[in-house]
Amino acid sequence: MTIKEIARLSGVSTATVSYVINNSRNVTPEKRNRVLKVIEESGYTPNLIAKSLRVQKTDIIGVLAEDIRGFPSPAIINGISEYAEQKGYNILLNDLRMLETLFNQYDHIGQHKDKINEAISLLLYGAKVDAIIYVGMFDRDITGIINEIDKPLVIAYSIAGDTYTHSVTYDNEEISGTVIRLLLNEGHRRIAVIAGPHDTFPTQMRMRGIERAFRESGLTLDNTFVRYGNWEYESGYICASALLASAPTAIFAMNDLMAAGAIDAVKSAGLRIPEDISIIGFDNREISSFLHPRLTTVEIDLKEIGLRAAQTVLKRIRGEKVDERCQVIQSKIIMRETVRLL
Repeated sequence: MTIKEIARLSGVSTATVSYVINNSRNVTPEKRNRVLKVIEESGYTPNLIAKSLRVQKTDIIGVLAEDIRGFPSPAIINGISEYAEQKGYNILLNDLRMLETLFNQYDHIGQHKDKINEAISLLLYGAKVDAIIYVGMFDRDITGIINEIDKPLVIAYSIAGDTYTHSVTYDNEEISGTVIRLLLNEGHRRIAVIAGPHDTFPTQMRMRGIERAFRESGLTLDNTFVRYGNWEYESGYICASALLASAPTAIFAMNDLMAAGAIDAVKSAGLRIPEDISIIGFDNREISSFLHPRLTTVEIDLKEIGLRAAQTVLKRIRGEKVDERCQVIQSKIIMRETVRLL
């Protein structure tokens, strides 16, 4: 079925059929209904590729994910998809499948620069997408990783200082300070920290927020209360076991997997949570609500990151000005059972 055949069966011009399909001009209800009836009965679908060649626009956003199984990816992609659908756009998803390759060495992303840019070229020149949203599975600076392209480019869950990019991420530093202030307000002074690897961006930003919160309260974070893990459960257990020698009354673990390890280490030492030690995690992963006791943790608004990334890329497609080069989405603390309240 072609547009010419639809026009013949509907008794209208091919231009009218085109107007109805593209919703580009006013058509009388009677003619519109005739055209739509023929389209419905014939099962006709517009040739989007042919249309894109004519108008140089596909109404498709390319989404390149480092790995769709990575913790933040599903919710971010859901946000992108929801906003794009509301605005009449489709998304085309390409999965780089880097979870096993990177494991927890997320800062080694630069070793995969060629693979990333090859995938972007495929979306741009193969699928003819109107823009690219790159979804990281770890918060870090990827400046220089993605080559400059002639279409809008937005980074979600990571940041980039390249002048041709915009980024949407979350408030690592601020929310970490908020966690410490919460514990201080609950009377804790011997607060321990289980951090991620020392040289990673999230660890450094969160430590800045933690140290600032202590300074603002007239206190200092003692280095004996800090241990560096590797984001995994076992490192949380090992770090917490070592920290117990300093008798902390609270532990802030920089992700929920290490917090789970800390919970088991505290229990193994015969201590009670939260009566003897309060514990706070980070990420609000599914596991956090199934631990015993249920884990108080930080929730990152991942869907909002996706929504904002899609909003930003559509503004750029339309040629609208985007004032913020990097947008920071606020996080919040989810209170459960592992923090002692006064």
